[in-house]
Amino acid sequence: MGERLISYGYDLAGAVRPDPAELLRYRRVEMLRRAAHTKRRMLDRLARVREPGPLACRPVAG
Repeated sequence: MGERLISYGYDLAGAVRPDPAELLRYRRVEMLRRAAHTKRRMLDRLARVREPGPLACRPVAG
């Protein structure tokens, strides 16, 4: 990514690369947050599918 920034005219800050342990911890947190987001979206979608439709809510005339 640094090469891309330089090609677009940005200067790099000169910071060192993070430790592999820090990158691993970041990836783990990212994975857990992404999984929680996906789980929430799937549960919401399932709840919407299970909602009764307008025909199921009408009383039967008889």
